[in-house]
Parts: sequence; C-alpha cells; structure tokens
Amino acid sequence: MFIYLVKRLNLLITTLFLLSLLSFSLGHLFPGDPVINFTGQQSLTYEEYADIRQALALDDSYFMQYLVYLDRVFSGDFGLSFTSQSEVIRDFVRIFPASAELSFYALVVTMLVGLPLGLWAGVKRNSLIDKIIFSASAIANSIPIFWLGLLFILVFSLNLAWLPISGRLNLLYDIPYISGVLLIDIALSDFDNKWPIYQDALRHLILPTVTLATLPTTLLIGMMRTNVISVMDSQYIKAARTKGISLYQIVRRHVLRNALLPIIPQFGLLFNTLMTSTMITEIIFSWPGIGHWLLEAIYQRDYPVIQASLLLVSSFMILINVLADIIHTLVNPLVRKELNG
Repeated sequence: MFIYLVKRLNLLITTLFLLSLLSFSLGHLFPGDPVINFTGQQSLTYEEYADIRQALALDDSYFMQYLVYLDRVFSGDFGLSFTSQSEVIRDFVRIFPASAELSFYALVVTMLVGLPLGLWAGVKRNSLIDKIIFSASAIANSIPIFWLGLLFILVFSLNLAWLPISGRLNLLYDIPYISGVLLIDIALSDFDNKWPIYQDALRHLILPTVTLATLPTTLLIGMMRTNVISVMDSQYIKAARTKGISLYQIVRRHVLRNALLPIIPQFGLLFNTLMTSTMITEIIFSWPGIGHWLLEAIYQRDYPVIQASLLLVSSFMILINVLADIIHTLVNPLVRKELNG
C-alpha cells in the first residue's frame, strides 16, 4: 500500500511538473515581450523594465528562468491582468467560488438523478424501463451542451418566460461579496426579507445547473447500469435469490454497495467532464466564473490570465483524479488485497 501511494504521489508530481513546463513555455510562446507576458505590467520605465528582466532571469538560461518561475508560482505571484491591472491570483480567488458553486449543484443533481436511474435500469435490464432510460441517456449524451443550453433558453426563458436568461441574480439586489458563494452571501447579508432574494437566485440557478448536469448524469447512468448488471450476474447474488431473499433486500444490502465501489475511480472522469462543461455553460448563461473569465482573457489577449488559469485549473483537476484513485483503493478491500498480494 505504501508503494502504491508513493507511485500515485510520483504521478501527481510528474504531471504537475509537465504542466508547469507548459505554463512557463507559454510566456515565451505568446507574441510580445516575455517581461510583459510574465508580469502583465505594460507601462514600465526603462529602469523598471531592466529590474524586472533581471528578477525574472531572462538573460540567463531557460533552466534558471524556470526556477524563478516556480518560485513565483509557489509564492502566488502570477503577474497582473492586462484588463483589470489587478493580481491574477486575486481575480482567480474572487471568481472561483462562482464556478465551484455551480459545479457543486450540478454534481448533486448528477448523483440524485444518475445513481437511481442507473440502478433501476441495471436491476430491470432488458425490460421496457431499461430501454427507456438507456435510450434517453444515449440521446441526452449525444446533444452538444452549448446547443442544449441555447434550447433551454429558447423554451423556458424566451417562449415561456419562466426562468431568467443569464447571470446569478437580479441587478435590483445588491448582495455584498463575502464568501463568493451566492446563497451563503445572501444568508450573511443584512437584508430583512431574504426569501425573495433566495427565490431569484434559485431561479437563476435552474437552467445552468440542469444544462451542466446533463452530460455527467448520462455518463453516471451508463456506469451504474453496467456495474449493477455485473453484480447481479455474480454467483453470490444468484445464491441469495435461490434462498428466497427479496429483490429489494438484495439490492439494498449487496448490489448497491458493490456497484458503487467501481464508480469511485471514475469520479475523476465525471469531474473532468463537469469542469469542462462548466466553462461552456458559464459562457452560455453569462455566469461570472472561471470559464467566462478565461473567455474574456482570450478575447482580450490577456496572457497572464491565460497562463495562470491553465496551470491552476489543470492542477486542480489532476489533484481530484489522484485523490479519487487513492480513496477508491482505501475503501475497496479487493484492490488493497491485490496491491498487498
């Protein structure tokens, strides 16, 4: 087990090292002066330019420049944004909670919908309900997320006028920024009657959450269905059914637990899909998160923001994947037995 953890840690460090190399290279690959690309400072005097160039070791070898870049990364110095002229890491910390909030709600919807439907389809395999769930999942999986989001806007916002088109909250409500998570900030605000604000915030959440949760839900349904069918075909389940144990007890005591274990390492895949879809969803619904921030940076050619977002978001996704793999090993006795054996 110790050797396995060392291997996982080595994989994490190696991948992060390659990511840092790619992020460092972007500062030289972007058009323009590397001093400006790395720092984001556009209005510099000759003395300031010379000092920064010396601090970044741009006259030394690439190896020394890379070491200086790593030192800046570990100290949280990603330069200044071209557009806002504020620190990139400060903008990232301010914007990230909006993306995390939307991703969390979509993940909850994915679990609440995907797991029961996948379990139901697996238990009732080859039945009418299985065919309906599997067909609906396949159709939803084939629809591009940007087209699905626009379709939701067309139907529920423009035609029916049930839900708002974009944003997190009506502009009439001025909620002070405290944690970055809107529902928490509403609770911490000084407004007397908060229920209308909550209603408006939840109405703004429905369309982007459902849009974002669609693709991960279809993937989870397929995973859960496959695992349930595999468990139902095992010998101990067949032996339990011959003993007269009801299907409900078999599913509750044996099938559900054993079908969930193989999904844990696949959580990294679900999370990657969720993060990628989050950026697209934020653009469609003008959600002020990382995806919207990155798109604006690309339009404005804000190189420090592009460089930092690549490193930070990719590192976060890789860390979640490795943690999911380690957790699966810790909770699954069969995997531990194979490693120890």
